[in-house]
Amino acid sequence: MTVEEYNSLGKEIESLLILRYSPIALKLLYSEDEIPEGTLRPCKDRGDRLAMCQAYAMVRRNRKAITMLKEDHWCVWPLVSYGMVDLDEDDYEYMGTKFFMKDAERSKKYLREEYPMLKAEKKPIGFTIAPLRSCNFVPDIITVYCRPAQIRSILMAAKFHSGEMIPVTLDPVDSCVHSSIPVLNGKDYNVTFPDPGEYERGMTDEDEVMFTMKGEKIADIVSGLKILSSANFGYQELSMDMPMNFPRPEFYNNMFAKWGLDTGTVWRKDEGAKPMREEEK
Repeated sequence: MTVEEYNSLGKEIESLLILRYSPIALKLLYSEDEIPEGTLRPCKDRGDRLAMCQAYAMVRRNRKAITMLKEDHWCVWPLVSYGMVDLDEDDYEYMGTKFFMKDAERSKKYLREEYPMLKAEKKPIGFTIAPLRSCNFVPDIITVYCRPAQIRSILMAAKFHSGEMIPVTLDPVDSCVHSSIPVLNGKDYNVTFPDPGEYERGMTDEDEVMFTMKGEKIADIVSGLKILSSANFGYQELSMDMPMNFPRPEFYNNMFAKWGLDTGTVWRKDEGAKPMREEEK
C-alpha cells in the first residue's frame, strides 16, 4: 500500500470506531537518511528527552510527528528492547531485579530469557512515530488507543479474517515495549494495558487499552469493521437494551399478586424464564 492509502485507512478506522485519537504509525529507522521530513527530534530541536509513552501522547493528543533516536529517550526499557544499547553481565544482575517480582532470581531470568527484545539482523538507530491519518511513511506497526468496547470490535474484525483467537500475554508494566516489540518480531496483533508511566506521564485515561497490529493488517481491520457494520454488528450499530416487564424471581410475582398488581414472567435459574403457572398465583 502507498502512504496515501495508509492515511485514508487511518481516517476510516477513526470514523468507524469514533476514535478520540488517530492511531499511531511507527517506522523503524536504520540510518539518519531514513528520517522522514518534518518530524520533531526532541533532543536536537528542543533540548528535551522523552519517555516513549510521552512521545506517543504527543502524537495522539497533539498530532505531532516525532523521531526518537538513542539520545532522545528518558526511559531505559525502549533503549534495551529496541537494541539501541547493550547490556553487560552487571546490567543483567542490576536491571533484572526491577520487574516487581518477589523472587529476585526469577526476575533476572525474566530479563535474560523472556523480556521482549527486537529480533533483527541489524539494530535500528531509533524510530519515527506519527498519526496514521497524516504520516508521510509506510508504518511497520500501528497502535490504537481505545476503549474496551472499541477494542472488542477490532478483535472481531481481526478474527473475521484470520479465523483465529488472538493470543495475548498481559504485563502491568513496560507497555511501550509489550505493545510494540512482539508485533515487530512477527506477531500480527497484540493487546496491552497501559502501564503506570503511561498513566502518570503519558496522560492515558483509566479506560484506555492499546491495540497494536502489523502495518499491513490495517486493511483487514478496516474491511472487517465495515463488514460488521453492514451486518448491524459494528461498533456504531450495537446498542444496550433495557427490557421492560423483565423476568423476575418467583416471590416478586407472589408479592405483586398479593398486592393486587400485575404479575409477569418468572425467572428460574434451572429452567430460564417462563410464565407463572396458575397454581403459583
